[in-house]
Amino acid sequence: MTSPLSNVPLYRQLADLLAQQIERGTLRPGQPLPSELHLQQTYGVSRGTVRMAMQELRERGLVVTVHARGTFVAGSGTA
Repeated sequence: MTSPLSNVPLYRQLADLLAQQIERGTLRPGQPLPSELHLQQTYGVSRGTVRMAMQELRERGLVVTVHARGTFVAGSGTA
């Protein structure tokens, strides 16, 4: 879970949590990530925080965003 009391920014905490799910195989290549709204409600963060976390994951090469389709785990079936 995310903690507003941590020295790590919330967006980075969320990005790290999602990155762990990708690395463990909970989220698999080509699989869509949960919606922004779902992530907001699940982790108790703002829309801006979710968007910054998605940007962080894109920069790490872990996800790709396809216009009008969503954000997917990088790998087979994406790009």
